[in-house]
Amino acid sequence: MCRPDTFVLSLAPFFVVGTILTACSSTDPEEAHTLSGPGAAPSTEFTAETTAPKPAPMATAKAGDDTARAGSQMPSDMLGVPGGTFKMGSDRIGEGDEQPAHPVTVAPFLLDRTEVTNAAYHECEATSVCRPHDTQSSVDNGFGPDEAFRTPGRPVSGVSHADAEAFCAWKGKRLPTEAEWERAARGSDGRKYPWGDTPAEPNLAVYGGTVTEDVGSRPDGAGPYGHLDLAGNVWEWAADLYDPYAYRRPNADRGIPGTCPQIRAAQEELRRKMLFGFTGKNPIPDGCDHVLRGGAFNYGGPGLRAANRVHHPGTFRLVMSGFRCARDWPDGPIDPPK
Repeated sequence: MCRPDTFVLSLAPFFVVGTILTACSSTDPEEAHTLSGPGAAPSTEFTAETTAPKPAPMATAKAGDDTARAGSQMPSDMLGVPGGTFKMGSDRIGEGDEQPAHPVTVAPFLLDRTEVTNAAYHECEATSVCRPHDTQSSVDNGFGPDEAFRTPGRPVSGVSHADAEAFCAWKGKRLPTEAEWERAARGSDGRKYPWGDTPAEPNLAVYGGTVTEDVGSRPDGAGPYGHLDLAGNVWEWAADLYDPYAYRRPNADRGIPGTCPQIRAAQEELRRKMLFGFTGKNPIPDGCDHVLRGGAFNYGGPGLRAANRVHHPGTFRLVMSGFRCARDWPDGPIDPPK
């Protein structure tokens, strides 16, 4: 049975049991595959302009700027990501919701060096601001007792989107947007994985296994700005609603998805056109899901691509899902235009 805060998977990490497909509309993490055939390019009839937040003021980068330092404004657990324009999405690979590759401009921001740990999250629990993680998800998903996931240095998991938001707000931070997350993972060179373009290896990410490991345990897999575990260990909640047409909307160049009504309309169009593989092998959502990025400990190597998009209802509290926090960086540097 699928509870509002639990999602039951089979022992194979990429497929849900059939009864859950009836009860829960969501796309489960799955291996990326090449998209081909007539379903590759649906129309963009749902493209009403969304309301964009005012961008933060951006400083001009100078040669030699250290993007991982901002004086007294830089918390020790965060690293800076310069503002600028980067390539988001992919062409001829992945699901339809990942296409097309397109330029996106973001303001400078700070991002946690690692995923939030159990130890850090328990500090928030002690204040009663954060609720405890779900202790049943590891068993429900075939990974054994929850205790194996709860040593202090492992990433917290089994938390909902709202749980992640509450922790970040308690720390004076916020969740990263989907565009910010991909910017941190791909940098300005459009790399395939956080470490570059070479396939995943055990020294680069925690993947293909049955349990998480301590955050930062794969330093060779650091992203372009030094962040760790952007691929593998746990999926990471992003701030955004999941929009299958996000990359085709008027605000795509700023990384702004559609509104919930626009998203529902897009999903209805996909169903009407029978483009059921556009968002993955599981059913197209009925409601407005949230985005998760980065892959997890039980995921296959090819699916750790930095452009890979996954979505679940925000209420889900999966042992495969955690988060890291972000913060505005108004005086951070900006990459010069290419």
